[in-house]
Amino acid sequence: MKNIIRLKVFVIALAFALTGLAGSAAFAREAPLPAPVKARGKLVIGVKCDYPPFGFVDAGGNNAGFEIDIARELARLAFGNDDGAQLVCVAGPNRIPFLTSGRVDLIVSVLSYTPDRAKVIKFSDPYFDSGVRMVVPKNSEIKDWPDLKGKAITTTTGGTPSIWLKGCMPDVQQMLFDNTANSLAALKQGRAVAFPQDVTLLLGLAAKDSSIKIVGHSVARGPFGIGVKLDNAEMATWANYAIQDLRKNDFFYKSLQKWLGADTLAEFSTAVPRPDHELSYAGAENLYRCD
Repeated sequence: MKNIIRLKVFVIALAFALTGLAGSAAFAREAPLPAPVKARGKLVIGVKCDYPPFGFVDAGGNNAGFEIDIARELARLAFGNDDGAQLVCVAGPNRIPFLTSGRVDLIVSVLSYTPDRAKVIKFSDPYFDSGVRMVVPKNSEIKDWPDLKGKAITTTTGGTPSIWLKGCMPDVQQMLFDNTANSLAALKQGRAVAFPQDVTLLLGLAAKDSSIKIVGHSVARGPFGIGVKLDNAEMATWANYAIQDLRKNDFFYKSLQKWLGADTLAEFSTAVPRPDHELSYAGAENLYRCD
């Protein structure tokens, strides 16, 4: 009797294994990796290294964060293990040049879709949807965007906040830096009155620093996608298959649970694609509407 039970367990396990292999085979057949990437055995992926909880370097000197999880999972889909991910730190100003010049295969770096960006790179299906708010000193009287009129703010070069402010609040003086640390330092030194940025970054900063607070309603809401070189249709197809595979397994939400506190997680439960919830770029052309 025990032998029969063991046999049944083995058969069931084998069936699951074969199903997984069949799925992997179908993935590889319908969306093969570009031959040069497959031959190299590595996916070179541009990621943020100063943007918790999306991409940062932890106390042990290791890349960590929500997008780092995505990058490593892409490597597992491509090569069967996350050793296939070669992570390259990028900043707002250089991430697209790194991609277009061929220094990286993909960028997974809080990259919001915009029509202008879509003219120079391809975007995968979206994997996150968020918006922009701002942090100010704890004792600041600034409560919302109109309070910034004629004042100096700090943010990162080439990012969504800078683009939105330029179009919607041109009288705001922008002090631009290549990274989050320098932008936050300028705020704390009193050189600027506010630091606008994606709300997910600000939540992490404010949770660790009692000297700042988050204010302002959310603006410039738009989806993040994986960036792919414009002429690399094969890689774009593979990236989309990967996004859908991860969505069906609820990978994005499971990863997000690791990086956001319980109070925050509820706010972002529909910000990622899930088995019963898809994201799209519909309306993203209005990312910079001034409301």
